[in-house]
Amino acid sequence: MLRFLKIQIYIGFFLCVGLFVVISYAKGQEMDTIEGDAASWQYFSDQVMGGKSTGNSKLLTEGGSSYRRLEGIVTTENNGGFIQIRSSVSKLAKDLNGLELVVRGNGQNYFVFLRTSGTVLPWQYYKAKFQTNSDWNTVQIRFSDFDRSSAWLRKTIVPDSIKSIGIVAFGRNHKALIDVKEVTFF
Repeated sequence: MLRFLKIQIYIGFFLCVGLFVVISYAKGQEMDTIEGDAASWQYFSDQVMGGKSTGNSKLLTEGGSSYRRLEGIVTTENNGGFIQIRSSVSKLAKDLNGLELVVRGNGQNYFVFLRTSGTVLPWQYYKAKFQTNSDWNTVQIRFSDFDRSSAWLRKTIVPDSIKSIGIVAFGRNHKALIDVKEVTFF
């Protein structure tokens, strides 16, 4: 009986987290690029599920261009392990092949997480890793380079089904600092 009660509590917890994520996505804004629309990014951390990672996101300007900074401490303590900024995406063309980022950071690896109309559970996503350094760099990632988080997801991303994009510090204990100037789809 106690085991059954624990299972019900876990199911209830994940349903609440799922509802939070769905409500958060509904509040998002459309985005083709971050240039001129950098304010539409929202900050999230593993604290929504009991994790202990901390951080923040700031809108900054340099040389007349706006960019979004994500910084903080990622810790896997208490089953956590991420901080991220995320923006809603809609009305993408079906024939796109990938995305391009203009980023700089502290030399760590970061991830792009894509959610689609098929990623209905909070822990479902497609991810791709990229490297940063202290200079602004352009990073191109093809949709075919993204890994799915679950075998339940389609093997390939359908571009016009993409609902959100996240820039994520993820998966290990580290200090995160990444600046994102532009995101475009090609």
